[in-house]
Amino acid sequence: MARKFRVGVVGFGIAGATTAYLLARDGHAVTLLERAPVADPIGAGVLLQRSGQAVLDHLGVLDQVLAHSAPIEELHARHAPGGRTLVRTRYGDYAPGFRAYGVHRGVLFRAVRDLVHTQPVDVRLNHEVVAREWTPFGEVRLIDSRGRSHGPFDCVVCGDGSRSHLRQVFGFRASVLKYDHGTLWVTAPGTGEPGKLLQVVRGTSQLLGLLPLGDGLVSLYWGLPNNTVAAVKARGLDALKDEMRAFCPEAEPALDFLHDFDQLIHTTYRHVHLRRTHDGRVIFIGDAAHAMSPHLGQGINLALVDAWRLAACLRTADSPAAAFTAFVKAQRDYLRYYSTITWLLSPFFQSGWRVLACGRDIALPLMPWIPPVKRQMLLTVCGLKGGVLKGRLTV
Repeated sequence: MARKFRVGVVGFGIAGATTAYLLARDGHAVTLLERAPVADPIGAGVLLQRSGQAVLDHLGVLDQVLAHSAPIEELHARHAPGGRTLVRTRYGDYAPGFRAYGVHRGVLFRAVRDLVHTQPVDVRLNHEVVAREWTPFGEVRLIDSRGRSHGPFDCVVCGDGSRSHLRQVFGFRASVLKYDHGTLWVTAPGTGEPGKLLQVVRGTSQLLGLLPLGDGLVSLYWGLPNNTVAAVKARGLDALKDEMRAFCPEAEPALDFLHDFDQLIHTTYRHVHLRRTHDGRVIFIGDAAHAMSPHLGQGINLALVDAWRLAACLRTADSPAAAFTAFVKAQRDYLRYYSTITWLLSPFFQSGWRVLACGRDIALPLMPWIPPVKRQMLLTVCGLKGGVLKGRLTV
């Protein structure tokens, strides 16, 4: 018979909140610690892929989220000079009825946060975890920045994001690649191009995207080297808007909303790889374990699948170590595939290597004409590719 554990969850984001809810629902005693004084979402709109949709369906909140989201039938990338199509990926070509959804991060977060409040989760805001201690019985206590002790816990789940400081504090070795390119983004009134995520590129140096979010909102993002943000700001907002308007005329409604540079949020990205994700008592999930660039639109979906599968492993295990080992085995090929593909793909869209754009512009339009390749591309963007040599993932 599976045991019930005392679980500490660090981070009130999508990964942490979903995990806390699922574990509490299964009867575990859950304490959720968050460093911020208020649990609010941070970030731009997201693509809810088929994998993430499956998890939300299991949670019973999919319809609630989709009611405030925009259906995305295809991913359309084109060149800025002349508008020539680079690639069009239609979800329905994989299976009828398949689509993604553009979702405001706040809509998704509120749905998960409300689930947490339906369970006896001990939520402790404004508690920044800075250390851990071991009890004589091998349990874990978490120490916050004001010296307060939390626990003891049988195990701890860390979902504190791509910039997690607990990886180093807890003795986990991480490889972190900080990308040279990031984005300026804003959520504005508008519809974008209904039914599609539109991306406009010029080589690997410029990228503009429009993602419809539902509720009359659209997310606009402008890719650029991080070291040029100050210079762009110095040129002035009008100059930037003129450049984006010429680059992508469909961005006009969102640009009309911009009247102050401070409305644009500069976001940087990193690629995180943990050599090991757990030590038998503590495990890292979500972006804390495997942050990636947003070019495949998988981050939120991977976090949701992490939470779902970790809860399933703890539901049947007789120890946290056994559950963590089973979880890593279940997720290894899946996460390795998306981590590798995203890492390889990112420089072809945002980097200083112009030669990569030539290879991309030749190969990418041809790949969908090869039926087996097209099917694997579709499975990948849906978030359902189980691994390099594996087929469709079951969530």
